[in-house]
Amino acid sequence: MTPPGTILFRRDFHGLTGGHLKVWDYFQHALESTRFQPRVYLVPGSIVDATNPWHRVSPAPLAVWDPAAAAVLFVAGLDWTAVPDPPPAPVVNLVQGVRHADLADPRHAFLSRPAVRICVSEAVADAIRSTGCVAGPIHVIPNGIDPATFPTPEKHRDIPLLIAGSKNPPFALALADRLSAAGVRPVCLTATVERPAFLQLLGRAEAVVTLPLETEGFFLPALEAMAMGAVVVCPDCVGNRGFCRDGETCLRPAYTLDAVAAAAIEAVALCGTAAAALLREAAAEVRRHDLARERMAFLRILDSL
Repeated sequence: MTPPGTILFRRDFHGLTGGHLKVWDYFQHALESTRFQPRVYLVPGSIVDATNPWHRVSPAPLAVWDPAAAAVLFVAGLDWTAVPDPPPAPVVNLVQGVRHADLADPRHAFLSRPAVRICVSEAVADAIRSTGCVAGPIHVIPNGIDPATFPTPEKHRDIPLLIAGSKNPPFALALADRLSAAGVRPVCLTATVERPAFLQLLGRAEAVVTLPLETEGFFLPALEAMAMGAVVVCPDCVGNRGFCRDGETCLRPAYTLDAVAAAAIEAVALCGTAAAALLREAAAEVRRHDLARERMAFLRILDSL
């Protein structure tokens, strides 16, 4: 049997983000490949502690970035800056944001470089297709999660409303003030907390307002909050439209203070029997985003290279 080739990952890690988490998922998916062995190179200066998913990976992170030694390169975001043009091996490009289609975004320039592209939502695929300059095939693999790795939600939730606002602190604080004036006193997060603590907070909350950037490719926290059994409010950010369906899986207001505040008040009022249908459909949506589906779709792409 031919020994597996290397699928080479590159990470510049300065704190855990949803983007890093998803690249880590794909690294783990590659471990199941019979053709490729994943290896990672951590850019000098990267934080290598318990928050870094690769801090105890085996084999250990590579000491040298050598694309020419790889059978496949796996890149995301600005990893392209370290890839020779033309690349010495086939490139798999994970595209996690609609901003790649924006001419002003530095990632846009890389769309014309040949790669097999994996988009985390149809919205992302539509955005980059619209540029007319994408070189190579485009696949859509919606983001998956594994709720079996999450903490068990509390039976008696003690947080009526949580605002998860670390991506938009000014908006989160303004929303908290608006809700407090209306008699709703939320727990407001404006700083990033460690992932286990964040998931535990989701499991304590009856309702959660998740605040993405105004344009996102997917926005995992909204799906994670659904998985933890909370009534979710997630304002429209383009990439969440596939799974955040207003009045069906969550409340998806326009991204304005008035609209999000009104939806948050509605979510608090819904909690209880009135929320049952919403929570049932949200749970079904979470099942449709099973991490095993993501893995199998990726492995089929690797097998086709």
